[in-house]
Parts: sequence; C-alpha cells; structure tokens
Amino acid sequence: MTRSVHPRYLIKSRFKLALECPTKLFYIGKPGLYLDTKQQDDFLQALAEGGFQVGELAN
Repeated sequence: MTRSVHPRYLIKSRFKLALECPTKLFYIGKPGLYLDTKQQDDFLQALAEGGFQVGELAN
C-alpha cells in the first residue's frame, strides 16, 4: 500500500513558528490532531478583518 506524500516546505512563517515552539511546526498541517483555538476567537477574527480593511484602504 503506497501513501500519497505531499512535500512540506519550510516557508518563512513556518520557520518563525518553529522558533517560537517546535511542537507547533509538527501540528501546523494536522488540523484533526490539534485544535487551534485562535480560529474560534471572535476578537482575533475582528482584528484580522480590520487589518484587511486597512490593507484595502492603503491600495
């Protein structure tokens, strides 16, 4: 039985995440194994939307 393997690249954001906590790098591509509580935080979502608005106004 062969398993489909997708290459995982160490991009800048993943490198910075690994510097913060190497365990986070392991779990970053495995949403079923580790629940990211930041995805469900209403306050953080509002901040992100505000950042997108500022980016659009800057263009």
